[in-house]
Amino acid sequence: MLGLSIFMRETNASEKWIEAGYELFAKEGPEGIQVERLARIVKLNKSGFYHYFGDMERYSSRLVEHHYWLFDIFLDDVATCRNIDPDYVNVLIKHKIMVMAQIQLVRNKSNPYYHGAHKLPDLKIGHAVLPIWARHINIPNNAELAFQYHSLVRDVFYARVNLDNFNYNYLRELSNESKEIIAKILRERNTGAVTV
Repeated sequence: MLGLSIFMRETNASEKWIEAGYELFAKEGPEGIQVERLARIVKLNKSGFYHYFGDMERYSSRLVEHHYWLFDIFLDDVATCRNIDPDYVNVLIKHKIMVMAQIQLVRNKSNPYYHGAHKLPDLKIGHAVLPIWARHINIPNNAELAFQYHSLVRDVFYARVNLDNFNYNYLRELSNESKEIIAKILRERNTGAVTV
């Protein structure tokens, strides 16, 4: 019984390091993660960091694992969405820290600790949201085009969003802007008008 108690304390302590680091990563990227700073946040001795993780490379790997776990929870919520606005927008807001961590993975893809970690989640979310996205932009019969356009809009979102503007109004604006661009293209195509 004593062995289990020690294991539980160690697991809880290592989880504190991961959760604190994950939030810092989501807000500031890899630059925000410093062992001494983390130790102050979790109120533990910095030697505990090295005990649980050994070095920053292993710690970063655990952060990515934690991200993938949270991303799967996010995907479960996405599966319940019937539309982009308000359902999907609200899911994004609910998972704001995870979404910001995904953005940091994209923005820091050249960092050797995080290289390529963004690819699988980006692919998964593109496929998960595709049915409601295709309906939202009014091209439900062309999944390939809807997927490509979603990838472009996602990249715009990644470039523009930050913790200050990550809110319902901003996400709704981006969603409506994306929808309106496709509507204008379809109107142009149907009327045959050329605008210079």
